[in-house]
Parts: sequence; C-alpha cells; structure tokens
Amino acid sequence: MKNIIKTLVLCTITTSIYAAPTAKWAEDVETNKSSLITANINSPQANTNKQAVSYSYKLDESEKLNFEVKPFEENSKQYWIDSTGAKLLNGITLPITGGDTVIRISPLTNDKSVQLNSSMIKIKSNGLEKELKVFADSAQLKSTGASFSENTIALMVNADAGKISLKVDGFSDDTPFVVHVLEPNSEYALSLKTTKVTYNANQKITIDTKFLSGNNMINAELQGYISRPDGSVLGNLKFAQNNEGHYVADIDAIGSHGLVQGLWEVHVFAKSQDKGIEIMRDAQTSFAVNLNTAQFNGQLTVSDYNIKVGIEVGHEGRYEVRGVLMGTDANSLEIKPIAMTMSAAWLNVGDKSIDLKIDDKMIQESGLIAPFSIKNVQLSNQTYLAPVQTIKQGINLL
Repeated sequence: MKNIIKTLVLCTITTSIYAAPTAKWAEDVETNKSSLITANINSPQANTNKQAVSYSYKLDESEKLNFEVKPFEENSKQYWIDSTGAKLLNGITLPITGGDTVIRISPLTNDKSVQLNSSMIKIKSNGLEKELKVFADSAQLKSTGASFSENTIALMVNADAGKISLKVDGFSDDTPFVVHVLEPNSEYALSLKTTKVTYNANQKITIDTKFLSGNNMINAELQGYISRPDGSVLGNLKFAQNNEGHYVADIDAIGSHGLVQGLWEVHVFAKSQDKGIEIMRDAQTSFAVNLNTAQFNGQLTVSDYNIKVGIEVGHEGRYEVRGVLMGTDANSLEIKPIAMTMSAAWLNVGDKSIDLKIDDKMIQESGLIAPFSIKNVQLSNQTYLAPVQTIKQGINLL
C-alpha cells in the first residue's frame, strides 16, 4: 500500500518538477493582520539604501531545520550584590544554602591600582574562618573570552547553610565592587522565561517566574525590570502569583517609542525563606521585539520564477523578505532544504511588494521534486535592523 501511494504521488508531481509554480500562503495571513506603527521612530536609521537586491545560497539537504523556537528558560542558582571598598573592608553578609559556593569579586573601575588577591579576602561561617580555594584569577577568567572586569578573582568555599561574612582588606573608599555568588549544587533555583521569543511592538509582554526547591515551588518576593538594547530601563515589573504558583508580571505594549536595535532583557531579583534559611536569586533572559511597521498583506503573484510578495507598509524604509526553499525527496518523500532565498527593496507607505526570486538552477541541481515550499518566511526592517513578521509555515508552491 505504501509503495502504491508513493507511486501515485510521484506520478502527480513529476510532471511539474521544474515548471514555474503558483504560490499560496500556508497560513491565513490576510485575516491575522495587526495595527501598524506609523508614528516617528525614536531610533537611528542604519540602512537607507534604495537599491533592490536579491540573493540565494545553497543549503545542505541533510540539515535538519527546526523553525519552532521556544522561549529560553533560565534556571538561576546565583545572585549579585553591589558594594564598595569601604563596605567590604567592614565586611558584608552573604546568604547561602550550603555546600560548595563560588564567590566572584570584581572591581568596577579602570583604576589599575585596584588589585585583588586571595590573601586580602577572609570568609567566616558561624564565626570560623573558612579555607579558600582560588577558583580562577583574573587572567584565567579573561582567557574564557567573557567580559570580566580587570583584577576579578573567583574563590571556592564550602560552608553550612546560613549567612557567611565576606571581608576584603585594602580598600577604604567608595571604589565600586560587585560580588557574584553562585551555588551550582543548590536545590534552590529561580526559573525565568518570557511567554514568547518575539513580541510585536503593540503587544503586551508577559514574564513568567517560579522559585523552586527541587521540583517544588515555594513563595518568594520578586522585583525586576525590562531594559532596552541600549541598557536604558523600559519599566519596572510588578509580580502577582497565579493559581499555579507562578509569579507573573505584564508590561504594556512598547509602541513606537524607544525602539532600538538588538535584544531586550528581563532582570529579576528574588528572595525567599525555606527551612529557616534565606535564599537570594537573580535571573535574566532576553527577547526580541518585532517592529511592526509593515506586514504581509496576503497577496502573492508568480511570474516565471519570481514571487511578488505583497506587503502593507505603515512606515517607509528598506525591507527584506527571506525564506528557506524546500523540496521533496523522490525516494523518501521527505521535505528537504534547497536554498536560502532573500530579497530587499525600499518601500514607501501603502500596499507594496518585494520580488522574491526562486533559483530554478538550484532546484534542478538539488534533485528534489515538487511539491516545493518556502518555509519560515521573514519580513525585516533593514532601516532599523529589526524583525517585523515571521510566517513559519511560509508559502506553498503549487
């Protein structure tokens, strides 16, 4: 039966292996439109080139592509404390949950005279000084490629649950420091994620957190904020516990104000009490914001190997359409990638279009047959270097 079905399919599609296709959106694009940004955008223009271009490059047909991107869930077992040289000289307390703890101390200054070494640092637990192991010095930390500040030092200490005292000799002024505490083996973690990987600028943003003891949720006090890609603060987060025990915070739509290129970040700071000990955790995650200055209007017109993709434009600029051209393996009937295809052009306000060119030579060289499709079709605003819209199911070529 399977071979009969396969034969019928091949008989149907091999007559149009290399014929110029017609096109249809795989999703209902036209009825799922949103309101567009038409106001001035408070962000620098990165690309004002008005020349139309098209380009394709081959993809390995054995590559397994996954267009379903899920929000990243951070599970943090760490926190940070801002301090000064004077405070560290007098000693600060750090709550820990017991066991191996990594403590990283970083001066937030370019003053080369600020030097740290393990002999300057004392840690006490229950009034007793603890043995310290240098986990990594400044040179070792910098060799990882991470952006640690100069003269950072990381120490490993093993102590009982409770509060330990950290004292650093040598600085009596307001030299700023940050102390990072990581408890890699702790049962306590702050889970943080956004409900989406990418939001529209006119869409409410939802933050979902859980304070975990193993697999169980416990109560906590949470604060946080969202920062723009340039580091400025969009707004503070107000958390409320839902019926499932999660702490959820919403922030209103971003709109057209303060939109800048890059990823937006969520920062959350939490405190909890369990089994008589205090637990602190900080976490952060990121998300993208679609700059919905345009959207696909549902119109597709095919001429030879050119697809005219209709776009409703609310804000003029340079836009790009790209997608993954896919074909069918004649033997396995599996859908496989052929090429990444992309086109860009300057679009004025109104119903406009971009010509997305299909490379028929790449189709023939791939050996794949119809039905073809273009998956994960993305519209981006190159003027502001921002994503605009993504249709994962893309366009079916009939």
